Amino acid sequence: MKDFAVIGAGIGGTSTALALNKDFDVTLFEKEQYLGGCSSTYKRGKYYYNAGATTFAGYQDGTFLYDFFKKNEVTFKKQLLDSSLTVLIGNKKIRRLRDLDAFVDEINSVFYHEKNKEFYELIFSITNRFFQIDDYYYSNKNLFSKAKSLYSFKNLFFEFSSLLFTKADKFIDKFFNGISKEYLDYINNQVLIVSQAKTNEINFLTCALALGYQFMNNYYIYGGMGSLFDSMAFKIDDVRTNEFIQNIEKTTNGYIVHSKNESLHFKNVVLNSSLFDSAHLFEDKSIKDYINKYKKFDFGLSAFMVYMKLDTNKTFDHHYQIILPNRLKNTVSNSMFVSFSNNDDEKMKGSVTISMHTNSAFFTTQTKEKKQELLDIIKKIVCEKLNIQEDEIIKCFAATPQTFKKYINRTSLGGIAVKYENLVYKLPSNDTPIKGLYNVGDTTFAAQGWPGVMLGVRNLQRLICKI
Repeated sequence: MKDFAVIGAGIGGTSTALALNKDFDVTLFEKEQYLGGCSSTYKRGKYYYNAGATTFAGYQDGTFLYDFFKKNEVTFKKQLLDSSLTVLIGNKKIRRLRDLDAFVDEINSVFYHEKNKEFYELIFSITNRFFQIDDYYYSNKNLFSKAKSLYSFKNLFFEFSSLLFTKADKFIDKFFNGISKEYLDYINNQVLIVSQAKTNEINFLTCALALGYQFMNNYYIYGGMGSLFDSMAFKIDDVRTNEFIQNIEKTTNGYIVHSKNESLHFKNVVLNSSLFDSAHLFEDKSIKDYINKYKKFDFGLSAFMVYMKLDTNKTFDHHYQIILPNRLKNTVSNSMFVSFSNNDDEKMKGSVTISMHTNSAFFTTQTKEKKQELLDIIKKIVCEKLNIQEDEIIKCFAATPQTFKKYINRTSLGGIAVKYENLVYKLPSNDTPIKGLYNVGDTTFAAQGWPGVMLGVRNLQRLICKI
């Protein structure tokens, strides 16, 4: 019997398998031939594309993400970016520069306010301090575990209690003594990228961390985001791709994982599949009941993706956010995220990934016409805003939530919205009340993206050390 089966090779699953590999007998299962899930790089025809997530943020000395890669000697080719994002709102352009003073000059040139410098210095300070506090863990499996882990948060609560229980929109309004509707729309769209919610739905700590994302080190990854996972997989003893898990059987002393090819016995299982889409894997009632009680957090948030391959020598910024006056049909936000690959990246040159928030319910009864209509609108906007000519486009196609269901077995993308009412001990933890069953990824503690999911990996390591 092996120690751990890790189901799903996204950020959380691949990192967890690597973290456990030195001390346990681990097998990492992935349905597709490519590791990475929402952050994978895949090949279609002759060309490569990043599937969804295209940013690698928070890789800097003093963070768990940096320490994890360094400890496990994971190396990859990267380029540090001066700007994490170029925001286009109306006829205005804002570069979210990593340098604090330079960014204050940038934001003042578009949304001048005498308190901008003080506000973003506060954001910078909160972000740095938050990642320095590293003495807590999160468990929600029973009352005793809740009480113990709640106590572990004492330093975090002491430092940020006033921000935890203050609505972000109220804090901002009071701090600035009122700001313009357009400036607030800009802030809301920045926060939405990280928290999946706007300032009227979150506390100010969450807001500050979302806005502070730009001041963390952001990198371009050569060879596509999938190259990160290839580097990690190289150091994991047992990685099985093209291995679709049909069901997981609970036994008296562990779990039997039944795949298309074989059945293997494990003491423990770590689910990196979306928690919302995992109940069908089990027959055991206690497991199904546990997973299904979190179904209330699945609001259907997902993504509509457009992929392009360009033949051009034009130079673009790495990431753009285009904020529109109104939402497009069959979307749930008024902004789109556009990522370009480097011209000196032989594998990825000319690859473009475009995403917009949508709801999976919009595409339950998917039609080619609905998909094509949204594709055409997004393509037109991006080409007009970024001066891309039709004859420069070699390929252009789209993916809906149903496409993601087919390839990575989930329709929800982006995790659980970090809303004010979803504070600690309402969200699923990385351990569960069921012995030997664990979760990791963007639908569990802590949040989405590399910094958020890796906090969950760190938390899971601490919980497993208590086995």
